[in-house]
Amino acid sequence: MTFWGLSATAMAQLAALFGGLVFLLYMLKLRERLIPVSAHFLWDRVIKAGQRSLLARILRRVFSFLLQMLILGSVVITLGDPRAITTTDHPDRLVLLLDDSASVEKARELILSKRDNDEIMLVTFSSRASSRTSWETDAVTLLSSLEKLSPTDMPGDLTTGLTYAQEVLSAGSPGKVILFTDSAAEPEKSIFWGPVPEACDVEKKLDITGMDLYHVPLKIDPRGANLAITQLAARPLPTDPDTGEVLFQAINTGTSQIKTRVDFYVDGNWRESRQLELGGGQEKVFLIRLPLVGAQLEARLKNMDSEVDTLSVDDRAWAVLPRKPQPRMLFVGRENLFLEAALLLLPGTIRKVAPEDYRPSVLEHCMEPVGDPCNLVIFNEFVPESVPPTANQIWVHPAADPAARQPFKVAARSKENLQILWTGGHAPHPIMESVSMKDVNLWGESTSFQLAAKDRPLMQVDARGTVLSLLRTMPTGQRQVAIGFSLQDSDFVLQISFPVFMLNLVNWTMGSTPGFTATYPTGEPREFFLDTNQLKYPDGTVLPISGAGLVLSPPRTGVYSFLKDGEPVHSIAASLLSVDESHISPQPLEISCRTPPVWQSKFVIWKATKNIRWKPMLALLLAGLGFLIMGYLRGAWGAAMAFFGALCFALCAVYLLLTWGYPAWVALMGAAFVLLCVEWWTYHRRITV
Repeated sequence: MTFWGLSATAMAQLAALFGGLVFLLYMLKLRERLIPVSAHFLWDRVIKAGQRSLLARILRRVFSFLLQMLILGSVVITLGDPRAITTTDHPDRLVLLLDDSASVEKARELILSKRDNDEIMLVTFSSRASSRTSWETDAVTLLSSLEKLSPTDMPGDLTTGLTYAQEVLSAGSPGKVILFTDSAAEPEKSIFWGPVPEACDVEKKLDITGMDLYHVPLKIDPRGANLAITQLAARPLPTDPDTGEVLFQAINTGTSQIKTRVDFYVDGNWRESRQLELGGGQEKVFLIRLPLVGAQLEARLKNMDSEVDTLSVDDRAWAVLPRKPQPRMLFVGRENLFLEAALLLLPGTIRKVAPEDYRPSVLEHCMEPVGDPCNLVIFNEFVPESVPPTANQIWVHPAADPAARQPFKVAARSKENLQILWTGGHAPHPIMESVSMKDVNLWGESTSFQLAAKDRPLMQVDARGTVLSLLRTMPTGQRQVAIGFSLQDSDFVLQISFPVFMLNLVNWTMGSTPGFTATYPTGEPREFFLDTNQLKYPDGTVLPISGAGLVLSPPRTGVYSFLKDGEPVHSIAASLLSVDESHISPQPLEISCRTPPVWQSKFVIWKATKNIRWKPMLALLLAGLGFLIMGYLRGAWGAAMAFFGALCFALCAVYLLLTWGYPAWVALMGAAFVLLCVEWWTYHRRITV
């Protein structure tokens, strides 16, 4: 038994002080009142009977004194906060491996039951793992660190957590790993935990053979319902950029049927609502058109039924709406009315410059004499002396002048009549969406390109090669497109899909595509190359960063904004989007087709449980009630029976409170209250006085 409150010395001093005071109070003699009577001899018999019951009166006061001392002892021990803990000569080294999204209640119970010389290290894991404490034997320090932990919205990666625990234990003495996770994922077969059963197919991504591994299941009642958003994406319509299509998907991972409503908000303003009814395990997907004039899209699930939704973090999802392209275009090169007419249909501004009038300084002001710099340059069969540093460039037949320095490596030249039969196969690029090239004929000179390391082919004569168009994204984010044939020498400009092609091409070059812009899953690392120096979290916290090669794993759901000196540069949305994390019926944890044993603490003397042993409990209550009834007996016997009755009721209070999981000091306070009530009743019934 150890005390986490007052020390044993301090409690002994308090007990001596107040116990002595109670003893002095009980030593005071009762001062009897003098009452004059008419005849003294009539009271002789009464006085003699009182002298004979003097011993009984003293004993009754002794039992009353004992009740008061029991009350005092309960209060003093409560101030000491007693814990039933033992210490051995063979302490354990325990790594508590906590899923970042899990509750810490079970870990708190384990720390409270630790032995004085056990060493514990707290480690949390999600997409990455980190230690929250060093090896600690002080339970107060461990509990303080545990209270500072807050669950994140990232799914747990068990491989990452076990890898970290293995490194921690390999650096010192052997120890045990205790896993706390509420994951409902499929059996883990990428971790080799020998010996592995013969019929088990395991990918040996991580070998933890020999690890003394246990787990503490964190169960959730599977009888309820849980609605989760598993997909949210948006895209603007090519014909109406102010209207967009929203792809929404939700699932009920529970077992009960539930009615819900999904509300869509743009920049915090309500736009549309839809009602859904999902049964247990049912999933629904729908596409809806909404006005998307804004920067952020949010979907919220609202429970319309009496059934409680177990998890709330997966009831909301965000998406950053694609910015409508506002290009400031500079057209340089051979005149092409079809191409220029298609460009005039696009939003933004366009300036036309003849090849002989082109200078690099022209890029500084797209609309002369003042204006913002150009952010898109289209070179039509013209190659300048130096490639401009403009963010985005479209090159149409740059090899028309063989003497010019080519910005792309030429593989071959051809003057044959060609047809473009390959535009991406089963997975075409967003530029080729709603664009058909099967009826396009090329009769002039064509140039095929040689692909660089990160180039992507856009158009080919066939699936085997002869690349006539490619896409290139530079490390700085600059986008370049090369088209290896002259639009003048093809009937592509006469096709109805040509304006759509130019719209998709400019949108992609400007960083916006006709495809859906989806939200990122939390915890998934992403690399960004941005000119930025600040990162704004969903809660408003601004963190100074370096934009060069930034890797971000969003820890919480919401919208993250990249800033440059306080001005927004780029935004991303993060949502849970994990069916495994949304499941409320966890499967048994399996690693290499084996289930780790459940950790059983051997040091808890009293274990909290919901199952109360009512038979001994009722027997103790009836015994206490019987003793109190027998307290009406005259003399010392009545006081003794009342004393034992009070003791029985106090033991019942301690048993109930400890069984329901309350700490020992709460149980002792309950016992003191029961004793005080019984003492008050016996005093006023003249049983103990």
